[in-house]
Amino acid sequence: MSSEPLRFETHSARETETLGERLARALTLPAIVLFSGELGAGKTAFVRGMLRGLDAPPDVRVTSPTYILLHSYRGGRATLHHIDAYRLGGGADEFEASGLMECFDDPNGIVCIEWPEKIDDMKWPREPVRIAIEHVDPTVRQIVISGLNCGTGF
Repeated sequence: MSSEPLRFETHSARETETLGERLARALTLPAIVLFSGELGAGKTAFVRGMLRGLDAPPDVRVTSPTYILLHSYRGGRATLHHIDAYRLGGGADEFEASGLMECFDDPNGIVCIEWPEKIDDMKWPREPVRIAIEHVDPTVRQIVISGLNCGTGF
């Protein structure tokens, strides 16, 4: 694991997506990526870039799964399972009862979870990469990535 978090500053949604693309290319599968940040911070933009990094067809549209909890997207190299835990109030028990645990069984998958603090009592099946995104101003984001294996070439 990386001992020091990696810090980045992006100045547009496109730059945030490009960082997501780089991360997806560097991850060892299967992987779990947890996203923290306030509404509108750029979590879904980062996931959109990750899908590009998995060589998904350019016409695949990534949207937040806030109301349906899960979108699964096929990339050319892996499947990306995008989960939004914002509406889950029952912690890990509710998450496990929802059927979402099946995403972790995909040996060629990346499970991206927005709002992991809603399920902070969760026991992850493997060590997650954690991404915190903060607004610096309306167009600038501070992005901190921790838990990324140094050997990935990121």
